[in-house]
Amino acid sequence: MNRILGWPLVAATALVVGANALYMLISPRAWFRLPRWIRAEGSLTEEKYSTGWGALQVRLTGALTLALIGWVIYEHFFGRR
Repeated sequence: MNRILGWPLVAATALVVGANALYMLISPRAWFRLPRWIRAEGSLTEEKYSTGWGALQVRLTGALTLALIGWVIYEHFFGRR
């Protein structure tokens, strides 16, 4: 039963977090336009983090998140057993 409910939940979470990270990487300004419940912005503000150094920080966070998701998927399917 855990596998039946668990894998779709893991896939949905990875999809939402991955889409969020992709928005962060491509355009921090567009990321701030996403609904508040999906972007999980915490204390980040659009004025400070949509341009300049703040935008670079948001982009790096998105890149690191996508790299982490990719690493977990790679290790799960192709890692040593």
